[in-house]
Amino acid sequence: MPKSRTPAAILALAAALPLVTAPAAQASALITELPGLPGYPTHRTIAVNDLGQVVGATSGNGAPHTVHWSPGGAATDLGLGTPSGINQVGQVLIQQAVSGAGPYVQRPRIWQAGKVTDISPGGGWVIASAINNNGVVPMTYSSSSSGYHQEHAVVWRDGKHTALPLTGPHLWLSAVNEAGVVAGNKLPMFSGDAYAFRCVSTTSCEPLATVPGSGMYSVEAINEAGVVVGNQGTQALRWEGSGVTVLSASGGVANGPQAINERGDVVGWTTEFTGVRKATLWPAGGKAVDLGVPSPSEAVAVNERGDVIGWTSADNPDAPRAFLWRDGRITYLGSLGGAHSLPTALNDRGTIVGESTTADGTLKAVKWNLISTTPRR
Repeated sequence: MPKSRTPAAILALAAALPLVTAPAAQASALITELPGLPGYPTHRTIAVNDLGQVVGATSGNGAPHTVHWSPGGAATDLGLGTPSGINQVGQVLIQQAVSGAGPYVQRPRIWQAGKVTDISPGGGWVIASAINNNGVVPMTYSSSSSGYHQEHAVVWRDGKHTALPLTGPHLWLSAVNEAGVVAGNKLPMFSGDAYAFRCVSTTSCEPLATVPGSGMYSVEAINEAGVVVGNQGTQALRWEGSGVTVLSASGGVANGPQAINERGDVVGWTTEFTGVRKATLWPAGGKAVDLGVPSPSEAVAVNERGDVIGWTSADNPDAPRAFLWRDGRITYLGSLGGAHSLPTALNDRGTIVGESTTADGTLKAVKWNLISTTPRR
């Protein structure tokens, strides 16, 4: 989640929230169930910003609705669709498949403080999976409602669409940073090589360095320095400048914008030597760190402090258990009484969001608030 150039008003609001900064502190976590929308048995969280605003989606009773939870926990129904994320000023990016408008029609919109803006560039299937703090949204779309292959690329900025010099049936724009640099990947339909790319402007998109092997590239995240991370098959990759580094020849970078932080730490998993996934941190400029969580396990997100969240299913192969890794220490995050607890995102102010089952197996959206304690000297 991009953090630089945060507006002054947001900094002022965030200053009122507790900031966890003590590097040697141990942590415990208080779990809270996020209230759901009436009539929907299941809720899942997607993202949290530094103001403590959380977004997620319903399931289990018809088409999904997007849910916004305030820092105090109040739930607001944002209507049909699923959220792609929330930025630091509270803008929520939502995608909705439109019933009755054709077999392949999906339209994105931005919600902020009760106001909704339709940002769809065409009448077909639109994919908008990232938004930065300035409300910039990269999108791919098909102009036809009779097919789902993405053929065009545009960026929504300052209330208008600007085309990118990219076309193709298998085109994805996956990430954007605060400078508006866009990253994604492309797989030609009939001929040519698959590759990842980075667009430093709306007129300049260049392929990123490739690695040996076959298969599609998948870009997951970009930070403010323009460092891109992603995968090709079972290879975890980091692109910086014109070069590429294979972080692991048998592993993967986590899915989503919090796969990398601003100092360049990357999280995911590796299977070297064991064949079983192990939660892994690749520090900026350093060697891979096994987080010490029993396998199978994965790391799913890292914040600017270097806190890492993830899960392990070592105790129960059918139920993941959430964990926090901080300064080399593991804290297992509690559940609502069931065996399943899965984190999805965290902010820089001690809030983690995810899901947990209750004692009867019902899946609920939750947040964990970290409580820091300084060891006695």
